[in-house]
Amino acid sequence: MDKTVEISKDNTLIVAYFYLLLSSFTWALGTIIVKMYIGDIPVFHLLVGRFAFGGLIVFLMAPKKVKTIEKKDLKLGTILGLLIFTTYALNVLGLKYTSASKSGFLTALSVLFIPIMQTIIYKKIPSKWTVTTVILSVIGLRLISEINGGSFNLGDSITILCALSYTFYMLILEKFGKDMDDHKLSLIQLGFVAMVSLIFAAILEGLDLKLIWEGIIPIIVMGVFGTGMTMFLQTKAMKTATPEAAGVILLGEPLFTLILAYIILNEVILFKGLIGSLIILSSLIIAVVKKI
Repeated sequence: MDKTVEISKDNTLIVAYFYLLLSSFTWALGTIIVKMYIGDIPVFHLLVGRFAFGGLIVFLMAPKKVKTIEKKDLKLGTILGLLIFTTYALNVLGLKYTSASKSGFLTALSVLFIPIMQTIIYKKIPSKWTVTTVILSVIGLRLISEINGGSFNLGDSITILCALSYTFYMLILEKFGKDMDDHKLSLIQLGFVAMVSLIFAAILEGLDLKLIWEGIIPIIVMGVFGTGMTMFLQTKAMKTATPEAAGVILLGEPLFTLILAYIILNEVILFKGLIGSLIILSSLIIAVVKKI
C-alpha cells in the first residue's frame, strides 16, 4: 500500500516537473514571437490581444467560477494584475531595444532578486551565498551585455526593471495567494491586464483593432500558450513541486530563449556573452539551491 502511494507521488511529481519545463519553453517561445512582431504590432495592442486570449482560455477551463469571485479575490487580483501588467509591459518594451537572448537571462534575475528583497524586508544580515550570487551576477551582467556584440543599453535597463517588478509580484503572491483559488486569481489578473492595456493602447497608440487582427496568429499563440496556459500550469505544478526544484527547472527559460534566438532569429552569440550567461545561470542556481 505504502509502495503504491509512493509511486503515485513520484508520478505526480514527474507531471509537475513536465508542466514547469513546458512553462519555461512557452515563455521562451513567447519572447521570440514578441521580438519577431514587436515592429509590426504596438506594445499595448500586443498586450491587449495576448491577455484577452489568455484570459479566455482560463475562463473556458472553469466558467462557473466567475460567479464565485469575491471582494478579496478582486482586491488581490487587481494588485497582482497591476504588477504583472508592469512586468509584461517593461518586458515587451525592453525587447524593442535589446536582443531576445539577452532579455531571457536578464528577466531571470528575479530568481536572485527575490531572496535579496526578502533579506532587506526582514532586515537580515546577507549570508555568504547571497554575497556570492550578487558578485557573480554583476560579473555575469558585465559579460552578457556584450553577448550579441553590443554594449549595455536602454533595453537591458528596462528588462532589469521588468525582473524587479516580477520580484514584487512573486513576493506578494507568495504571501497572500496561497489560500486563493487558482482559476479565479489567474482570470482576474489576465482580465485586469487586458483592460489596462486597452486603456493605454487607446491613449498612447490610438486604438486600432485592425492591428490586432493583422497579427492575430502570433497573438493567439502567445495568449493561449505563452500566457494563459503558462500561468495555469505553473500554478498547478507549484502545489506539488518544491520551490527549489521549480526554481531550477524554470531557469530553463533563458536557455530555451538563447537556443531559439540563435535558431529562429539568427542572433549572434559571442563567446564572452555566453560565458556571462553561464555565470548568471550559476548564480541563480546557487540562489535556489542554497535558499539565500
